Amino acid sequence: MQNNEEHVSGGGKIRSIILGLNDGLISTFTLLIGIAAATISRGNTIIIITGLAAMVSGSCSMGLGEYVSSKSEVNYIKNEIKREKAEILLFPDEEREEVRHIFEKMGFQGDNLDTCVETITSNKQVWLDFLTKSELGLEEPENPAIGAILTFLAFISGSFIPLFPYFLNLGFISLIVSSIVSFGMLFVAGALKSRITGEAPLKGGIEMVIVGTIAFIISYSIGTLLELYLIV
Repeated sequence: MQNNEEHVSGGGKIRSIILGLNDGLISTFTLLIGIAAATISRGNTIIIITGLAAMVSGSCSMGLGEYVSSKSEVNYIKNEIKREKAEILLFPDEEREEVRHIFEKMGFQGDNLDTCVETITSNKQVWLDFLTKSELGLEEPENPAIGAILTFLAFISGSFIPLFPYFLNLGFISLIVSSIVSFGMLFVAGALKSRITGEAPLKGGIEMVIVGTIAFIISYSIGTLLELYLIV
């Protein structure tokens, strides 16, 4: 019987896209709901300006933040690989024993164990890759600039979803359309998140909608209260 397993490739890129999309969608949606509740009777100009400002500042912040954190992770991984490489050169016997211990934990014994150790340690690059992944649990890092760009673009996309209905200038209807579209996209984003979390798409979608509903209630309530005391 053939066992077909589905593995997620490019997990880091998917994570960056979902992170940017979710943050842009939720943060802009909840901000605009509060602003709209307080000012929509006076037109959409304030809402649109606020949304564009949030889009620009948020996307830059998220993109730069993703780059800095990813760059730090890359430097850490490179330093660990460099240290492991030096240990193989300076202390080959000790590092060979580490390989042996790893295979022993996997259940290898006797000739099979010796063969595995000999095969791995006969090539220094294979040896290094094996210890990097099996002992340190590290993978070759992705380019931090790619993750930053993807996060930046995904945040802009997420922010524009709740913002674009206000360009229609339909008054309170714009708020309703924005909310409906945003809740729909929250469900989609939550379902997409399941590709990297392994949970059921339906569960992920419902969880995101619940989060959005809570944020909607809080933001709209605060905006309504502010409208009562807003000085014209």
